[in-house]
Amino acid sequence: MLTKINTSISVFEANFMAAKKAYVLNSSMEASACAAAFIGQTEPVSVEGLKDAKKLLRSNTGLFSTLGRGNASQVVAAILSMSSDPSSALARIQEIHRALDKKFMNSDYLVLAATIIYQNCQPGEYAAVIDRTRKIYKLLRSEHPMLTGREDLANCALMAISGIEPKAIAERCELDFQAIKKYYVMKNKVQFLACISSLFEGKPEDKAEAIDQTRRILKEYRVNFNSSAYSIVAAIAMIVDKPDRSLVCGRIADVSAQLKSIRGMGSLGAGKHIRDMIATAIVIDAYADGKDDMVKNSTISAIITAVIAAEIAAICAAAAASSAAAASSSS
Repeated sequence: MLTKINTSISVFEANFMAAKKAYVLNSSMEASACAAAFIGQTEPVSVEGLKDAKKLLRSNTGLFSTLGRGNASQVVAAILSMSSDPSSALARIQEIHRALDKKFMNSDYLVLAATIIYQNCQPGEYAAVIDRTRKIYKLLRSEHPMLTGREDLANCALMAISGIEPKAIAERCELDFQAIKKYYVMKNKVQFLACISSLFEGKPEDKAEAIDQTRRILKEYRVNFNSSAYSIVAAIAMIVDKPDRSLVCGRIADVSAQLKSIRGMGSLGAGKHIRDMIATAIVIDAYADGKDDMVKNSTISAIITAVIAAEIAAICAAAAASSAAAASSSS
């Protein structure tokens, strides 16, 4: 486990630096989101490979396309650079994105859903998974219209990939939601936890207790995830065996501390919140070796999606603050 963790840290650092060179005007947070997409790979990407993928993506998407120019476009470029046939990979991602776009309002989260489906499904499965994604989203929204929004699309895609019939997994999600919410004062993001826990078998009460225990252990190690990243806590709780939780949470804290030494990952760069999320993906990827590929891939996808979602939220918040400041200065 430690050997794979150390390899992953080295590969992440190389990919983080490559992302900063390929996207010279982007922040460390954006570069970390791009590099996070490579977690699980044993060899770093070349700067030229990432630049070529970026060029391919931009030349084959419209000026206002969230796929090619949105906040998640770097992740798409990262995925393309990993492919032996980037043009074919892009065509498939575009196929999925177009099909999703017919059913959902376009957004960066829609791009994340498209990449999740591309990475976890075969072409012959796309239509069925997209259909399940839509049905699951509608079922969640019918239960919690005020809680369910665009940020839930990626989790709905993960639920759809499980192959569980939409009504069955939505019901499981609701049962988990009711059990988990007893442990949280703020209920608005508990659905993130329930979406991930619904991918796993077990009694709702047991899953809720595991999530609460994991949250408490993480807190002891000073690893805290805000409400937008709650899904990470569920991912750890569901995939890590109870006797291993303290060890794994300790490893996450250690890896986060190691990542801080990377230039651009400190307090003035990506920051501790992002470091903790990336450290979690690295540790869970190593811990989950040998587990069912679908479970492992879904768990890692959930964590990386949370990293990218945090980056999207931060960019949107910065843009809003800049607009507010501009409006204030002109009045």
